[in-house]
Parts: sequence; structure tokens; C-alpha cells
Amino acid sequence: MRSLKINGRRGAFQLLFAFIHLFIGISFITAPAGSTRTAALGYLTNLNIPLSTLAFVWILSAALAVASAFFCRPRDWFGFAALVVAPTIWGGLFLIGVLFAGGPIMGYLSAAIYWVFGATSMIVSGMQGERDRDDRTTCEP
Repeated sequence: MRSLKINGRRGAFQLLFAFIHLFIGISFITAPAGSTRTAALGYLTNLNIPLSTLAFVWILSAALAVASAFFCRPRDWFGFAALVVAPTIWGGLFLIGVLFAGGPIMGYLSAAIYWVFGATSMIVSGMQGERDRDDRTTCEP
């Protein structure tokens, strides 16, 4: 049986962001919602969709990122995809809340923060890991 090895810095990034996603998911389940979250996402609770139920998006993305951290590129794609999708969805939920449900302007900031999390994962997904030396063309000066 082969031993599990983290895929260099790519895998380390996935593990770090997996914990961040896990903690965000847990916070949606256990912590009381603040005023901005309540106001911006109140339309979901009006539709009988509790925010704690949607926390699974974060927890699932964390689990996928942990599993993916042990695969070399390009087989680690699913972890990075999960790390991009979860904050993108939540950023979209905040944006909808501000634009269409009368949420506070601070909802824009929440959306932007989540989208930066997703963008960060997207950027790192294009980097190489230590055990992953693929052939790439580089720009010539």
C-alpha cells in the first residue's frame, strides 16, 4: 500500500483552506447570525431554508479539499473546484440578498470577501506542487 503524501504546497494550501471552510461551515451551524447576515440572507429563511442547512456547502468543500490534498496535479482538481464553488455560492447569496431582498450594503462586502476566497483558490490551482512537475510553456521575454 502506498503511503499518503501531501502534494507539496498545493496540498498544504488545500488543507489550510479546508480548515477555514470547515470553521465557516461550523459557524453557520453553531454561531448566532449577526445583523448583516440575518438581513442579507433573511430571504432564505423566509423561503424556509435555514442557514444552518446551507452550511453543508462549506463542510463538503472542506472534506473534498482534504481528500484532494493527497493527489498530484491534475487529479487534485476536485478539491480546488470545491474551494472555489463554496465561497462563490455564498457570495452570490449575499449579492442576491442586497440587490433583490433589501439587505444592507455591508452584504456587498461579505460577497466580495467570499469571492476573494474563491479567487485565491482558483489562482493556487494553477500552481505546481513539489511532486508534480508537468511540462509547461513559459512566456519568452
